[in-house]
Amino acid sequence: MPDSIPHLFQSIQVAPKKNKVNLLRRLNDHCKEILYHAYNPNVKFLLPEGTPPHVFKGTPEAFPTTLYPEVRTFYIYCEGGGANVNNIRRESIFIQMLEKIHPDEAKIVIAMKDKKFDELYDTITYDVVREAFPDMLPEREVKKKRPPKKSGGKGRQQKT
Repeated sequence: MPDSIPHLFQSIQVAPKKNKVNLLRRLNDHCKEILYHAYNPNVKFLLPEGTPPHVFKGTPEAFPTTLYPEVRTFYIYCEGGGANVNNIRRESIFIQMLEKIHPDEAKIVIAMKDKKFDELYDTITYDVVREAFPDMLPEREVKKKRPPKKSGGKGRQQKT
């Protein structure tokens, strides 16, 4: 059985900076998919921001479902996917998922949805993920600084 997703991300979080890229590259496809959804600016979630009201229920056997099988449903919550699902149904499916996965996994999903993954794992940043997977994320647009305003000669004139 694979390690839990929170355990994998936590091990990268505490790893020395020089090891993070290699550890990220060794992640399974499910974790890579989470990082893609968390950091790709082209992925837009069709869910309200924040933590929806939910109560951890687990499964009827009282063992939580892991996040692994749920990753394949992320398209339902994103722009361009799940076109036949209305917003109320989409939010309901999302809450049901949160209620059956482990609370630590739910935190990851909510941080991913809100594009706040680096607030949960502050050393797993956009730049580190992009270095590990350059084809997954676009280059960040560098904001150019505006040149200082030129005075058009309308300032104070010196007395002679």
